[in-house]
Amino acid sequence: MDSSKSTSSIKFKAKKGFFIERWVAVLLLFIVAVVAVALLVYFTCLQSSETYLDASNVSTTGSNVITDLLLPKTLTPIHYSVELQPFLPPDGNFSFSGQMKLRLRCTDATSHITLHIKNITVHEATVRITSASDQGLLVDIVNFAYDTNRQFLIVNLNKQLVPKNDYNISMKFLGLLNEDLNGFYRSSYVDETGRTRWLAVTQFQPTDARKAFPCMDEPALKATFDITLIRASNMTSISNMPIHHTEDRPNNNKADVYQTTVNMSTYLLAFVVSDYAFKANNATNTRFSVWARSGAMEQVEYALYAGPKTLDFFETYFNITYPLPKQDMVAVPDFNAGAMENWGLITYRESALLWDPKLSSPASKQRVLTIIVHELAHQWFGNLVTPKWWDDLWLNEGFASYMEYIGSDHVEPTWKMADQFISQDLHNVLELDSLESSHPVSNPVNNPDEINEIFDSITYSKGASIIRMMNMFLGESTFRKGLTNYLNAFKYQNAEQDDLWRYFTEASKEDGFNIDVKLVMDTWTRQTGYPVINISRDYDARTVKLIQKKFFLVPIGKNVSRTEAWHIPITYTTSVSNNFFDTRPQFWFYANNESITLNEHDGIPSKDEWVLFNIKQTSYYRVNYDIENWKLLIQQLESNHEVIDVINRAQLIDDAMDLARASQLDYNIALNLTNYLVKEVEYLPWDSATTNFGFIDDMLSVTAAYGKWKKLVAQRLKPIYEKIGFVGKDSDSHLEKLNRVNVVGWACRTDNQDCLRHSSDLYKQWMDNPSDDPIPPALKRTVVCYAIKHGDELEWNFAFERFQKSNVGTEKDILLSALSCTEKPWILGKYLMLALNTSSGIRKSDSSSVFSSVASNSIGRPIAFDFLRDKWNLIKELHGSSFFAIAKMVKAVTQSLNTRFGLKQLNDFVEMHSSALGTAKRSLQQAIEQTEANVIWMENNFDIVNAWLLRNVS
Repeated sequence: MDSSKSTSSIKFKAKKGFFIERWVAVLLLFIVAVVAVALLVYFTCLQSSETYLDASNVSTTGSNVITDLLLPKTLTPIHYSVELQPFLPPDGNFSFSGQMKLRLRCTDATSHITLHIKNITVHEATVRITSASDQGLLVDIVNFAYDTNRQFLIVNLNKQLVPKNDYNISMKFLGLLNEDLNGFYRSSYVDETGRTRWLAVTQFQPTDARKAFPCMDEPALKATFDITLIRASNMTSISNMPIHHTEDRPNNNKADVYQTTVNMSTYLLAFVVSDYAFKANNATNTRFSVWARSGAMEQVEYALYAGPKTLDFFETYFNITYPLPKQDMVAVPDFNAGAMENWGLITYRESALLWDPKLSSPASKQRVLTIIVHELAHQWFGNLVTPKWWDDLWLNEGFASYMEYIGSDHVEPTWKMADQFISQDLHNVLELDSLESSHPVSNPVNNPDEINEIFDSITYSKGASIIRMMNMFLGESTFRKGLTNYLNAFKYQNAEQDDLWRYFTEASKEDGFNIDVKLVMDTWTRQTGYPVINISRDYDARTVKLIQKKFFLVPIGKNVSRTEAWHIPITYTTSVSNNFFDTRPQFWFYANNESITLNEHDGIPSKDEWVLFNIKQTSYYRVNYDIENWKLLIQQLESNHEVIDVINRAQLIDDAMDLARASQLDYNIALNLTNYLVKEVEYLPWDSATTNFGFIDDMLSVTAAYGKWKKLVAQRLKPIYEKIGFVGKDSDSHLEKLNRVNVVGWACRTDNQDCLRHSSDLYKQWMDNPSDDPIPPALKRTVVCYAIKHGDELEWNFAFERFQKSNVGTEKDILLSALSCTEKPWILGKYLMLALNTSSGIRKSDSSSVFSSVASNSIGRPIAFDFLRDKWNLIKELHGSSFFAIAKMVKAVTQSLNTRFGLKQLNDFVEMHSSALGTAKRSLQQAIEQTEANVIWMENNFDIVNAWLLRNVS
């Protein structure tokens, strides 16, 4: 699943009555009675569930949270037959009916059958259990129990089931097409005529297949599935496999009967019932289709190009054929994450799949590509081979996050996606992983809240970063060999990280390297954080001493003892050797080494020459040099920065600024290093610089030093802004386009008058003639933002109207962000309220983006924080268990808190709601630690930075 983007309480009013045929009054009354009886039975069973449970068998934590949520290991699923019928408007009431038959194999004698279930009403009278091994002999049921804490349906039997025998359990049930964006849920869009159209769609990862049908909802419990979806004749359905045949059903309905799936986990099942259109690409062996609402079909072309090309590439890369006959990709109007890798039926939010060349930006195009590649990588990593439990979720998401750059590099080689990994993933996660509240990538989890919490940057980006490091120290051919052998060995099965390490180790031995991959990687996957390598040189003796210690963003007390250590692959170069191409380790810094010393025979140069470690920043650590070597590197950057590889220039900026932030490097050194930027023209170093400038900008934004700070950034930007200009050229490369967006955005942010004038003029032209938009798509966010910032309600209302009328998801995202730029507090407050109101046009899945954007505005920051605290119950009601949304809001509103008073307010808020934080608990812990770091930064570094600005900015 891509989590890259995580809106308006959706309260649908169901029609009175249960079924859909208005004219059959008698039937209607009968069905209402049946439903009432079923619900009565259901709740009666709920109340009596304790008669089955034995408290001695239930493990809890000190806070009475049940931790043993796994199903009993007495039965394993073999095959499901599932039929579902969603009831959508205009005649339906957002319910669905279903029936299920499951073949089970008994592994240990038991007199209970336990299935997962949530928010489903089982018609207990329909439950039937037969022996598949004994001429269909009926097994009598004693009673039913519902363990709501563990989301279990327990069927108690009058005798024990026999090991090695197969049994069938079947039942009918009812459910609700919910508005929570998980399970089997409803979504909608407004068509060209203004009519609301409804669709039913699924999101089962990690633990929500149980909301669609009773099942054994754990990743290790794989089975095959026969799916039947009943729909109105004017609609279509899609599932994981192709349709086998379609049958007529009563009331002008159709039943699409799908081919049997491969052996797979429940969380990878998917269904969509809609009135969508599609376009297909049949150029490859796999039928590839992209589905969307009819009004957006002109936006599917890029996905239809990138998808098949990616699938072909991965078949070659993994040397394993994609196992399904088709691959569908569907754009869903309401979707919480970026996308979901359901096998053969990938679902996306619209802005993650659809791209309009006239209205969408180059950055949007890149996002569409990387998410498509990410999800297709999952078809092997996660789908073909699945982790046994969510502890190893990182095997899914880390690999997909790394492979999205490898695959994207193949589809668009001029975009240099492998290089962009540094700024898009590595630098961002290095910051988060330097907090005490971080977690290992391989992280024990027990309950659904804990599982949802680990869908975070540590799992995705740190996982990808250490896999990238492993690729570099193994070498590409050994890496691919190990991957292919692993995937072949465990295809259609489940695995753990140690299984993968074993196959990499074997491949390494075969290729003559003999690396114990488990020994190395356990230090990276089972420990929190990462090291900083401190480099100290004896310039006369021509030696370099390396010492590793854990890096903390917040300075820790001198008396705090830390025992963490890592097996680190070391690469380095010097101004003499100047080798930025060989990324295989020159030696290893083992965890049990206190230090390592290099000398002249290792290539350490004379005292006037620099050394630089971590070539192309392939390994997951920071480097801190002694002051003299930092000065030598700064001299090189100022005299001829291109001698140092572009990735390492970005690394030097990021390392220096974060080391200074952590009080491990003098800010005078870190800020002096940025002097060379007046000569820099490449995207990666500028992206690294402006990201780090953003932190200082947040810290200084309400201080007396801010004026000098803005002047400094403006001075750094002036040469590059004048070189690339506001208006681009058709011949610009992709990275030049991204660089312009970054530079122009910061130029306007620092009051560059040429930038502001261009923005104002273009926005006025658009307001004068709304049907003829003159704004370059790449710069729309900047233009609209600064026109609104320096405008009034008229400018804001125009942009919001454009948002409501836009048919392009990527443009709507840009406008939602830009609308937060106003400096009118009352408009910002109104905007936040609109995000909680469905009728505004802001979707539930976008409300967290609105909140985050308002919080990034220095005027909106306290407004957003007050709103979070005052409206917490409404926000929780809206987003429920959505970790993506809650975590995003918490991070946004607290990232610039830097006062003791603000920290106290945050702590008070967390304490007040401690019992109801759910999936937001870890993100709030990280927010507290981040705020503490900001407070300490102000106390330790503000005077230093202010003094430097007074000396260096006229």
